[in-house]
Amino acid sequence: MHEETNITPEEKVQTSNQEEGTTSAPVAETTVVQTEETETEETPAPAADEENNFEQMLEDSLINIKEPQVGDKVEGEIINITDSYIFVSLGGKRDAYAEKTEYVGKNGELNLKVGDSLAGYIVKTDETETLIAKSLVSVNRRVLQDAMEEKIPVSGKVIAMTKGGYLINISGVRAFCPMSQMDNKIVSDIQQYIGESYDFIVIDYKENGRNIVVSRRVLLEAEREKLKIETLSKLEVGAVCEGRVTRLTNFGAFIDLGGIEGLLHISEFSWARIESPSDMLHIGQTIEVKVIKIKGEKISLSLRALQEDPFSAAVRDIKEGDLVTCRVLRNLPFGSFVEIKPAVEGLIPISEMARNRRVGHPSEMLTEGDMVEAQILRIDVEKKKISLSLKALEADPWDNIGSIITEGEVINGVIENVVNFGAFIRVQDGVTGLLPQAKMRQGNLELTPDNVGEEIKVRVSRIDINSRRISLEPSDLPASARHERDDWRHYRKEKRNNDDENPFSVL
Repeated sequence: MHEETNITPEEKVQTSNQEEGTTSAPVAETTVVQTEETETEETPAPAADEENNFEQMLEDSLINIKEPQVGDKVEGEIINITDSYIFVSLGGKRDAYAEKTEYVGKNGELNLKVGDSLAGYIVKTDETETLIAKSLVSVNRRVLQDAMEEKIPVSGKVIAMTKGGYLINISGVRAFCPMSQMDNKIVSDIQQYIGESYDFIVIDYKENGRNIVVSRRVLLEAEREKLKIETLSKLEVGAVCEGRVTRLTNFGAFIDLGGIEGLLHISEFSWARIESPSDMLHIGQTIEVKVIKIKGEKISLSLRALQEDPFSAAVRDIKEGDLVTCRVLRNLPFGSFVEIKPAVEGLIPISEMARNRRVGHPSEMLTEGDMVEAQILRIDVEKKKISLSLKALEADPWDNIGSIITEGEVINGVIENVVNFGAFIRVQDGVTGLLPQAKMRQGNLELTPDNVGEEIKVRVSRIDINSRRISLEPSDLPASARHERDDWRHYRKEKRNNDDENPFSVL
């Protein structure tokens, strides 16, 4: 009893716990006491502990970040660009760099700036540096299988041709690229790829890597599709852009504008007439064209729209009444088209071909390709039409008709046409008279269309200089049968009813 009286309460608790096989309670009690003392005596301590704990948590989080491996696809913000390298932050304490030449465009320019995002594949990594590139350049068969599944580009060198395609060396691993998968366009020299290095996509992986098939075309088409979308977003009607001639056809040329082709129709090559697109362009040529129509992905282009309208230029140099030397282009039933200046055409109507003869077809007067002199009659600027005349250059016999024939004179003429109201008789080059049907009946003279071209003797009964009309009668018509009469009235009536029956517009 005495010993029990001398045991303190703390010793009782400790002894009891020891008997039960645990010592946690004292520790807990002691901890509580210490905490209370700390809270009471050292108030700033918790803030310092929290700061230490945050730093520790940050260190732990960085430790737990997965280390990048060769072949991983990464993306980060560009933090610096030098003459040779692009530096990228991958997050945490790790930065990476890429060779600048990897990301320049076909024009040799880098379309990236600090702050932009850059994506690539890790091709080298160690404790000191991480190098990224647009494609994998150092791989093994396992990586190639991963590359196929993830559609990651790999770099390879074309080493030889084989049946149906090419042998590709991808860091010591051999692969096969079918000929149809080497490019996205038809090429004439299939040997041109040998010895060159390109990026490829693995499209088949069999027999544990002993049978690997790759494609360059897949990458080219993906790149072209991206470029097409960018180009279409910038194109608009009226824009002038640069393009490369990719194909020539009989109806025009196809121009690559950057991922998408536009059609340059043969009618839009020039203001002048073009027989064949190959007369002006050749495949591979770079030209400037103007966009004149966009319908979905169909783009119409023009070279002519970039050239001055030759008609506008021509009318500054010519005027009505001018004499011009022109080349006969085409003979049509109604007249002849002539070239006045390059790409500037005019029309010589059949009625303006000659004064002294009836012209049935322009080919009777003009031959295609001939050079002729003509006078400009009219210029219609609004309709861009020019009319010319050959007849205007010939002497007008009516200017001197009195010295050619006189009233009452008997002359020889040629029957040019026979109609129901009379016959037209050519009495002189450029001068035609009318022998009325009534006068033929009085003189017992009968003419039919079969008589056209025959000579006939007639008397000049009347000359109307103001109206440019000559009335004729049979040469043996008795004087008693002669009387004054407007012999042309039937002609005027007939002309109104059927203008086609009179081919002599001069009358």
